[in-house]
Amino acid sequence: MQGLRYLFPLALVLSALFIQAGSADHLTIGALPNFSSIGDRIVISGTTDAKDIIAVYLFVAGPGLDGRGVCLENLNLPAGHGYFTSAHVNPDGTWRYEWNTGFLAGRLIPGTYTVYVVNLPLGLPHSRTASFAKTNITFTRMQNPGLGFDVLPLCIAGISGAAIMMHRRKKR
Repeated sequence: MQGLRYLFPLALVLSALFIQAGSADHLTIGALPNFSSIGDRIVISGTTDAKDIIAVYLFVAGPGLDGRGVCLENLNLPAGHGYFTSAHVNPDGTWRYEWNTGFLAGRLIPGTYTVYVVNLPLGLPHSRTASFAKTNITFTRMQNPGLGFDVLPLCIAGISGAAIMMHRRKKR
């Protein structure tokens, strides 16, 4: 009889989740720029018409990543099971996330990646049960920052100073 006492609240919670998962919330997503170099910042934004929602959940899928999708900050964590990137939803239903691909745990390789937004924290295999939207971002290799003219004199001075010190040590 003790176990039955917990059965009703559990059934109520599960039915609420299924009703919410079956709802037809409309989500949109876009990314700027769509073509980028690894290391750039990407602005991902969109809208939701879901009422009383405080966050949407983002994950990415693509070359060399777990097939379930992964978190945007840590490409080693598969999406789902509590691991997600979230974006705050404003009262007007808009949301925005800035993805700094220069500071990630894990590694992006050149190629096309798909960023998903879902209304429930479910990974890629389950996204059919939740409202979702997706956008593609194509990454090229990281840009070579090169040496600017402001750094060149400093490098020359450092190399010259090291050469002078080594020459003086040999004389002793």
